[in-house]
Amino acid sequence: MPAHGSVNWFNIRTPDRAATLAFCGALFGWRFEEFTPSEAVAGATVWRDGEEIGLITDAPEPGGSPTTVLYVQVDDLRGTVERARDLGAKVLVEPVFVDDETGAFADLADPAGVTIGVWSIGL
Repeated sequence: MPAHGSVNWFNIRTPDRAATLAFCGALFGWRFEEFTPSEAVAGATVWRDGEEIGLITDAPEPGGSPTTVLYVQVDDLRGTVERARDLGAKVLVEPVFVDDETGAFADLADPAGVTIGVWSIGL
């Protein structure tokens, strides 16, 4: 289990997934597995040395801007989201439980507008 405050996941959101997959695969040697989760954008999981390390997904809006969101492990997801609000963050995605293996996440925008994800084993 990653320690509280460590980056443990990423999501590259791209308007041209095929180009991004080709580039990252050639540059980093990453392997990909396509998936389409329920109620989410299509994408591919990213694998390195047999470990799932992130996602490459379509940008949220067609033709949308490319972004990369880093996910930081937290011990208390709901508490972290509330603390972020208190510090001036906007909650872009309220805490969402994915499943027992994956855990839960939320997306925040810090006061400068930078998107930061937070992740935990449970809500």
